[in-house]
Amino acid sequence: MARINEKKYKNAILFFAHKIRNGTLGKLKLMKLLYFLDFDFFEKYGRSVTGDEYLRFENGPVPRQAEKMIKKMLGREIKINNRKVAAGYNDQQHIEPLTDFDVDVFSREELLMLEETANKWEKFSGAEMKSASHGEAPWIATKPNDVIDYNLAYYRNKYGEMAKV
Repeated sequence: MARINEKKYKNAILFFAHKIRNGTLGKLKLMKLLYFLDFDFFEKYGRSVTGDEYLRFENGPVPRQAEKMIKKMLGREIKINNRKVAAGYNDQQHIEPLTDFDVDVFSREELLMLEETANKWEKFSGAEMKSASHGEAPWIATKPNDVIDYNLAYYRNKYGEMAKV
């Protein structure tokens, strides 16, 4: 597995925080955006954008370093607001940018994939994205709490279902 590219990692988080302003960008959704970004990019180009590895947790694939990266960025590059949704519901977290993202840290292909990922998932909730990731080969073929093999990206199809064999 490649080493973490902290600049790209932070800027990917900032990119999504800038692009998704409809109140749906909580931590769960961010974790899934990073997963789809990295696995879609790997499927197309044979490497990930962030360099992180993903663990198979109950809420879907979770990037190992994401929580640490969010903590590093909190208060400086991003802020997390808690919004009241409705009586009887938990407050909803929303990640907002405090600085711009640096477009220059990404290749043209990476920027296109960031754009594509944000556009595709913008209107979905974190829970909906979790369900989508649970339908994919990388999650299905990995034991709970294990590291997900990037090569399983080649067994997905574009509809988030196991490839029909």
